[in-house]
Formats: sequence, structure tokens, C-alpha cells
Amino acid sequence: MFGRFYIPEDREKGLPALALREAATESRYEEEGWRIRKDGTWFWANLVVTALMDDNGALVGFSAIIRDLTERKRAEEELTRLNAELEERFAEKAAELGQTIGEREKLQAQLLQAQKMEGIGTLAGGIAHDMNNILNVISGYASLILQNPGNTEKVAEGLEVIKETVDRGASLVQQLLASARKSELKFEQIHVNGVLEKLHGLLKETFPKTIDVRLELDPALPSVIADSNLLHQAVLNLCLNARDAMPSGGTLQVITRRVAGAALRRIFQDASAKQYTCITVKDTGVGMNAAIQSRIFEPFFTTKQQGEGTGLGLSVVYGIVTNHKGFIDVESEPDQGTTFRICLPVPKSRETAIEVKEQPPVKDGTRPFGKGETILFAEDEARQLRLMQNFLQDKGYRILPAKDGAEAVEIFQCKKDEIGLVILDLGLPKLNGWEVFRRIKEIDPAVKAIFATGFMTPQIESQLALGEASAVIMKPYQLDEILEKISSVIKTSAGEPAVVAQLDYAEIPFAPPDEDLT
Repeated sequence: MFGRFYIPEDREKGLPALALREAATESRYEEEGWRIRKDGTWFWANLVVTALMDDNGALVGFSAIIRDLTERKRAEEELTRLNAELEERFAEKAAELGQTIGEREKLQAQLLQAQKMEGIGTLAGGIAHDMNNILNVISGYASLILQNPGNTEKVAEGLEVIKETVDRGASLVQQLLASARKSELKFEQIHVNGVLEKLHGLLKETFPKTIDVRLELDPALPSVIADSNLLHQAVLNLCLNARDAMPSGGTLQVITRRVAGAALRRIFQDASAKQYTCITVKDTGVGMNAAIQSRIFEPFFTTKQQGEGTGLGLSVVYGIVTNHKGFIDVESEPDQGTTFRICLPVPKSRETAIEVKEQPPVKDGTRPFGKGETILFAEDEARQLRLMQNFLQDKGYRILPAKDGAEAVEIFQCKKDEIGLVILDLGLPKLNGWEVFRRIKEIDPAVKAIFATGFMTPQIESQLALGEASAVIMKPYQLDEILEKISSVIKTSAGEPAVVAQLDYAEIPFAPPDEDLT
């Protein structure tokens, strides 16, 4: 039957008979390899053998389908060659310029960050539109409250909507900052679904409403070892390309599933892991022909008009996936959409996952209040400072307000023996929050400080790890949230343990691998 397509070497190994045995046992068998045509020319083929059964379940024959994938195979080989050539050229240029390894890594990091910011820039229109909607809602309900101050029902409804809208705006800002963040590479055990859920929120807020963004996640997906920021960027780049491929709208699907290494090795021979976590980004856009597909991962190759992109997006994605010891595949036809798959290896050992569980909110009746403790509160936004001063004084604390960093240092110098806690905004004028903290630490090394910021930077993280900062609160914060944070830090400074979060160690779920790739 199909055995005549096998090259002599494979026929001698008995591969045709093996295919039939596998199909008879498993109902279906699939493989790829070099085959031979009637005219003696070789081609790269995909073979699918299916067992045929009668009504009683008895084997009556086989169905075999052979697809010619020579063009795709040659495109992959050409891509490998081009990448090797690019690496060689880069190494030669680096040697000519006398660059050190550190300089080369710096250039690569700059390239990665530049491409990341290009991707964020393409979202600007959608973000501006959504933020304007958010501000419009807040402004509208605020006007409604001012016009109806005696209508408690309308005031309560308006305040609730304003609060929800502010939370929505804060979430959008945090997602955008996470996408744009420049940070050191940090390979750690991460849950891919969590990264994609955050990205999904950003896409839903910023993509045109004509594009239906769908998320289909395998709930039992194994963790992988990866840098979450790089993974976020790689998938974001694929989604941005998908958006551009659907100018009139369409459907964008982001799917996760597990794939057995044996199945992946039919496409990528170097897939040595037993199991892979795969991310599929699928669109219903204009698609690509074979010629374009063969070049899409080349740096600076782009089909967009001048000024619409640098052509770095997919080359950066390829580099990110390769650095994670993973693989990327693409399938596309003109007018039939495009499907990208990123496959990352699952660690061999079942390492434990760390999950941070938030403590349940404290009920109003049991919420801790102050006992006259003095807090130095430094904030340059006058309305915010006045709000927090009134709120915290009402809760039993004594507040010393400071409108800039220099004033905060001066107040601390004069009243250090009275102050039990310092709350510093990182963006203070004259002296920023970090400079204020360093100076008051020289005055009192045991000072307790809470930092307020709208963005968790690597500097903040490192200070927390070193135990320099007592706590960080993210803006915009809830009043009850900062009240609990203050109470926690003050209790700790008084020698009482304060439990903010607990770590729960749970084994990663490893379900049977999925052999399918579609």
C-alpha cells in the first residue's frame, strides 16, 4: 500500500509494518519523514494511518493519507540556516568592534526593550480610548452627585460606580506597566495560565471591539521554568500581529494545552523533554503564503508599510522561545488565518509551586485602630495628603504631613523621637522617597517605612528582599488597605508578629500528556 513511498533504508527497518501495527493497536498512527515518489525524487511527508473497523469492532483494513510537506521542511531548514548565519555575523561584528560578552548582552537587552516599547506603542490608541471612557464615567457620576446631594440613593449608586471605574482604570494601568517594564531576566517556576489571564485583560481593554479575544486554558496545565515578563512579551507580540492581520475584525484565540514530547519530536527533532506546555495564538486574519512564512522570523523582515513597524516582533519572539529551550511553529494560508504555537518544556521533577494566599478581609467591627501613634506622611498631591491626614487621624493616629522630600527630612530630624512610622511616596519633589529614606535611616537606623507607589520596580523588590523597606502599598490604594498595612507594621515594630500572607506549598498537577498538536 503506502510502503512503496518509504526509502529503501526505512523499508529494510520494517517501518511500514510498524506503522500498521501501531495503527491497529492505537486506531491511529502519524509520522513524518523523507519518502520517495514514483519518479525517484524525495519529499518530506506526513503520514496518517487509520484503522478501519466493522460494526463488530473487527479490523478490516487501513486508511492512509500522505501529505507533501517539503516546502515547510525546506522553510524550516532555511530558517535554521539563516539564524545560524545571523549568529555568525553578529559574532564577527562583535569581534571586530572588540565587544565584551557584557556589552553584547547589553545590546541584546536594548533591542528587546526597544521592541517591547514598540509593541506597547501600538496599544496607545486603544488605551487612550478606554481611559477616556473611564474618566468620562467618573466625571459624569461626580456631576450627578453634585446635582443631587440630598438624594442618598443616587449618591450611593454614583459612589459605587466611581469606585468600580477607578479600580478598572488602576487594573489597566498595572497591566500596561507590567508589559512595558524593563527588568532583569528572572527564570522561575510560573503558571502560564496566570500570565495569559493578565494579558487577556489588557487585550480586551485595548483591542478594537470588532476583534473577539477568546481565552481557552487547560486548568491542569503544568508549570514551566520561564521569565514571566519575556513570556508576556512574546505572546503579546503574536497577538499584536494577529490584530494587524484582522483590520476588519475577527476572532483571536489564545489556547493552552499539554503536548507529549514524542508528538512534538515529529516536528522538532530536538524536543527532548517528556512533556511540553504549549500556547496557541490563532487568528482569522489574512494569512500568509509560503514565501512569507519562510522569512517571518528574520530580523527586520516585515510586510508592513514604512513607519508601521520595524520587523523585530517575530524575531524577538523566536529569540525568547529559543532562550527558554522551547520551540515555535506556524501554520497559515492566504485568507485562512494564522496559527502560532509556542511549546515550552515542563521540568522533569515535580517541583513545588508557591502560592500566596491573601488573608480574609477584616470585618469593620474588628478592624484595628491607632492608639495615638505618630506617623510622618509624605505626599506631594495636596488633596491626597489632606484625605489621608483626616482619615488616619479619625482612626486614632497622629499625622505629621509633609508635601515634599526636604520637608519630610526636616520634620523627622526635629521629631524623630515621636515618630513611630514613616509613609513615603516614591515620587516626591526635591528629594524622592528613596533619598528621604536613606537620610532618615542615617538619623534613626531602626526607622520603619512604608512606600507608596504606582509601579513595583526592581529597586523596590530588592529593598524588600533586603528588609530595608517595611512594606509597600500600590496606588491607587483603598483606605482600609493602608489602615491594615499601618497596623501590621506598627505591631511588628512593637515585637508582635504580623501575618500578611501565608505560603502554601502544593504539588504541581501532572495529568496524562496530550498526544495531539491541533
